[in-house]
Amino acid sequence: MRGLRRENMNDNDNDDWLDEDNEDESTSNNANRWTILVVDDEPDIHHVTRLALANIEFLGRQLEILSCYSGAESLELLRSRNDIALVLLDVVMEQEDSGLQVAHAIRETLGNHQIRIILRTGQPGVAPERHVIESYDINDYKAKTELTRDKLYTAILGTLRSYKDIMLLEHQRQMLDANRRGLIKVIEASANIFKQQSIQNFAQGVLEQLQSLLFFEQEALYIVVQGGMAALSQDGEIQVMYATGGYQALCGKKLEYSELAKFDASIKLAMHDESSVYATDHFVGFFHAEHGPVNLLIIDGPVALSNPDKELIELFCRNVSIAFENLIMNKEIQALRGAE
Repeated sequence: MRGLRRENMNDNDNDDWLDEDNEDESTSNNANRWTILVVDDEPDIHHVTRLALANIEFLGRQLEILSCYSGAESLELLRSRNDIALVLLDVVMEQEDSGLQVAHAIRETLGNHQIRIILRTGQPGVAPERHVIESYDINDYKAKTELTRDKLYTAILGTLRSYKDIMLLEHQRQMLDANRRGLIKVIEASANIFKQQSIQNFAQGVLEQLQSLLFFEQEALYIVVQGGMAALSQDGEIQVMYATGGYQALCGKKLEYSELAKFDASIKLAMHDESSVYATDHFVGFFHAEHGPVNLLIIDGPVALSNPDKELIELFCRNVSIAFENLIMNKEIQALRGAE
């Protein structure tokens, strides 16, 4: 069995197509290329294919060509890689229908429905085109004799465009699934928040639920700022309602302004804009009930959120504000009843 070989198609043409290539190219470089797998038992086909595709770019990305010389070898490679966009697949190799077996295995055994498959055959009579197209999930079927350089170029770029569109749709589907899961978590977290009957339990619940949503294992503290911006001055009063990690010792204590120096700019921005602030190394969540003090949730640690994640956080913050206002109103009602 011949070894796997790879070519960067932006390199100058040379006569060493069949030499073993260095396999230590970085993954980041591969991510900027369209990876094409040529599966054929004839070395000359690999040579000619690389010549035809030399120095081609599509949407600013180079082509990377991998070579396998049997169906079994190609399936072994495809089991270990999920970045291959296109397979140029010979029909007749170890057996007369090796390529057809590989095409079936890609879709059914490996479950890969994104990769594009172009079957190529030098013996069209062995596997009639109509039968192959009807029976196998492939994207094109070509006789090797008809694939001139221009036609191969057209087929490759058209197929890569199709692959790009499919992967974009797949990414959007995954994002929708992630957002749906995130929304379910927000709803469940909000329901738990509404059950709390004390300010401290409320603070603890908010902190725990938000950390469970997006901020796993990051140190955090929940504070109530009394009196708006004045609370951020040296004479302001900041009460820590609940804290975790390195801040746990501050739980239930009044916090000096100097202890928040690291978050000063973000706190002022959150208070001014009345919205949460996402810094690179911390997060300041802003919750403001119509009746009651401003509440801030500070999470100390790296924060890397996508826009959909931020939208879920904002939804959670709005729910927290509603829950907090309900809690304050319940306390006021209980106080009035006790005074009667």
